[in-house]
Amino acid sequence: MINNVLETAKSELEKAFVETYKLLQSLNSEDAADIAIVSARKKIKKKHSDVTEDELEAWALEVYDKHVQEITLEPVNVIRLNKQSAWERNELKFGYYWGRYSKYLEDIKKWPSDTIRSIDTTTTEILKSLGNPSKQQEFNIRGLVLGYVQSGKTANFTGLINKAYDVGYKLVIVLAGMHNDLRSQTQLRLEKEVVGVIDKVTNEASGVATISNKGELVQTWTTIENDITTKAIEQRRNLGVPNLMVVKKNKDVLETLNEVIEACCNLSAEYRDVPVLVIDDEADQASVDTAESNEKPKTINRLIRRLLNQFNRKSYVGYTATPFANLLIDSQTEDANVKEDLYPKDFIVALPKPEGYCGPEEYFNVSGYEEGNKPLYIRHLSDDDIDLFNNVKKKEDAELIQQVPHSMQQAIQSFVIATAIRNLRKQEKEHNSMLIHASHLTDIQLELQRVVEAYFEEFSNTVLYASNDELLKQLRELYLKDFVQVQTVFNEISKENRHPVLEWVEVYTEIKKVLTTIRIMAVNGQSKDALEYDSYKESGLNVIAIGGNKLSRGLTLEGLTISYYYRGTSMYDSLLQMGRWFGYRGGYMDLCRIYTSLQIATNFEHLAEVMVEVRKEFEWLAQNADLTPYDYAVSILGHDFMDVTSRAKMKTAEFLYYYGGSIRQTRSFDTDLQFYKTNMEATVELVNKIDDFEKTGKRTKYHVAEDVSTQYILDFLKKYQTRSGATVVDSQKILEFIQKQISQGNYLNFNVVIVDTTEGTFNREVVRKANDKGANLKEFPVNLGKIQVESAVLRSIEKDKSIDQTAVDLGAIVSSNQQSVDLKDEDIRDEANPLLLIYPLHPGVPAFAKLNYNFNENLVPIGIAFDFPRVYKENLKGEIVEARQKYLKNKTVRYNKGE
Repeated sequence: MINNVLETAKSELEKAFVETYKLLQSLNSEDAADIAIVSARKKIKKKHSDVTEDELEAWALEVYDKHVQEITLEPVNVIRLNKQSAWERNELKFGYYWGRYSKYLEDIKKWPSDTIRSIDTTTTEILKSLGNPSKQQEFNIRGLVLGYVQSGKTANFTGLINKAYDVGYKLVIVLAGMHNDLRSQTQLRLEKEVVGVIDKVTNEASGVATISNKGELVQTWTTIENDITTKAIEQRRNLGVPNLMVVKKNKDVLETLNEVIEACCNLSAEYRDVPVLVIDDEADQASVDTAESNEKPKTINRLIRRLLNQFNRKSYVGYTATPFANLLIDSQTEDANVKEDLYPKDFIVALPKPEGYCGPEEYFNVSGYEEGNKPLYIRHLSDDDIDLFNNVKKKEDAELIQQVPHSMQQAIQSFVIATAIRNLRKQEKEHNSMLIHASHLTDIQLELQRVVEAYFEEFSNTVLYASNDELLKQLRELYLKDFVQVQTVFNEISKENRHPVLEWVEVYTEIKKVLTTIRIMAVNGQSKDALEYDSYKESGLNVIAIGGNKLSRGLTLEGLTISYYYRGTSMYDSLLQMGRWFGYRGGYMDLCRIYTSLQIATNFEHLAEVMVEVRKEFEWLAQNADLTPYDYAVSILGHDFMDVTSRAKMKTAEFLYYYGGSIRQTRSFDTDLQFYKTNMEATVELVNKIDDFEKTGKRTKYHVAEDVSTQYILDFLKKYQTRSGATVVDSQKILEFIQKQISQGNYLNFNVVIVDTTEGTFNREVVRKANDKGANLKEFPVNLGKIQVESAVLRSIEKDKSIDQTAVDLGAIVSSNQQSVDLKDEDIRDEANPLLLIYPLHPGVPAFAKLNYNFNENLVPIGIAFDFPRVYKENLKGEIVEARQKYLKNKTVRYNKGE
């Protein structure tokens, strides 16, 4: 009896904790778990006085571990322009809209609690960067959210919209792709998950309305069928409640939208001051300006900027999984009419990788059962398939498609097998999709639909009526030698989602049931077919979707298992977006296959490496509190023949140099006095930061400091100036190179050496001759902060090597073996810290003497040299290679010198 009482008390403690914990989470309380535990313990102690403190403590720890510790979320990586948020801590509390959306995800869609918590955390971080509508001052925010292809970005910005309404935003405009299908899909999603749908005839609720429909109704300016029209001018004027519109990124539509907003602003001044949130889905598509610098912005970009400029209080948030073009937007440009561009000046947020998400590295870098290190899920197309589609280049070539090519036949058979297995795994009411993407031409797609339908009918009849033993044997072999072997390996390496291997007879029996349910659809502008998954939500849709551009971005293929893909592109972003097979494959990842060419698979492997590096760099950026979107240009790993995006979007791109294994030394200097003062100040600041220098050397004296924090070197390079236009040594490029290495875990410490006088220097014959000709070369002490240099270093003693009057050219300043003075015995640079050599240079040599400046012990020219170790990295195949790959970055994003 006592045990029953204790179990009851323990259960009540857990229930009380969960209720309070969820409530506090919805209010964005940072101490939700701790407060909920204390509250629950007090409640149980009051009700069950016999429960001891030890029992309460033990139960509390158990409950905490169960409901809090199990939710281990990756950190949200954020870089911001303003470190101080516009929001007070108690202002970011969410009520009605976020509350019912999160409950809808939990109760109706049955999403895991950690997924909901991740959306909660990330959307709060985004909101922290937006303007605060509760304050009357104007704001103009530009931001970017980096997600993953097919990863749930829509769920994230749906959560952001709900929270935005909670905190006072009254108008949300969603720019939803470039096609009607995607716009309608987004409108439908938001009506369910933001607005809440009530059937006008039956009064039946769906979406978030099933949770609650008692709050402020969200006014929609657009519908599933209709984009924005000028009728909205008369129909929508109430800004006292939340307003929503979902529009295409289309010239005519955006012009209409601007016309509507302008008319509304003329009718009522409150429109101009309404707090507006503009969400740009697929923000790298069409939104980025591709005009030359002397041209006016391109149409879509110009219309978006015009839209933003109509409001005094606006926040623009771009969402994309392929951020290359957005990161290369000119950060400094401004148009006289539509003002600043869409560069994410205020913040960049990298969403954490969702639990269970399968991206490029899962598909294209998994060691499988095949020979070598081939991916587990990739099947290479036959030469005949490749030859066929290489010859289909224009719509007239449709006549070349007489039948389904061999590899496509196998892909279709694989889809039938995968669908049957999912049914046997109790997923019979889930959607199942196959993608065929072999051409962007609609005529070719329609011809493919015709031959696929003919093949599928013949294949189905053969299976159903067992009229061809050879084909049945082929189908059985495909199951046993492909699906069974993959599943066996998958079960060995997978901690979850393991499934028993099914007997062929059981699978074959289910295949015969599946065949009658599969539809074949062409998804393009000329076809009447539409992927209306929602119409099949009770039974599930089994579909082979044949398409091109409409299936290459935005549209989701639900339950995608088999992809037949042969579409060449030379751009990173286009290729990644065409990979519709990325996403969540819970319970059937082992059934997924990608039929493509060896070259395309190789390109995707490279893209997997690109995205891994980009995200690692974002992680480093987020941990470096001093950096802003204006300070640091994220670098992008290049390729021998692919571009990161279209050439028109790469106007600001430049290569990031690799300096590993090389010495970089200043040899030319500006002639401006301030140039020398700035460099002297920068050097003294660096020297004074370093704790310990050891004086060493015999003939030449050196001041050596080891294991100096690289942050000191970065601070030095932000201020130290190299000659304008210098190609051999550019302090900005060296800074960027070092930053890149830090982001990858390299170059965390430097050695610093100050070069002092050389014994006997001023008694050398060459010095005596120079002095005989009027030079004044004698010992010249220098004060470098805490270090006293006996004499500045002599270089270019005899003559001025400068070609023109705008520069001082000394030639090389590093003497033989000086780059090794910090190394011990047999050490080599590749095994040691990178080295910074500092040369306080003698101002009496002809090159500097001609300047007629008052150089003295507190002001001398400062030369520098770097000796960088080679950098090695492990690629995704596990090979150790020198990191000589080329990187691209935005050349308009720079530290401002002197700040």
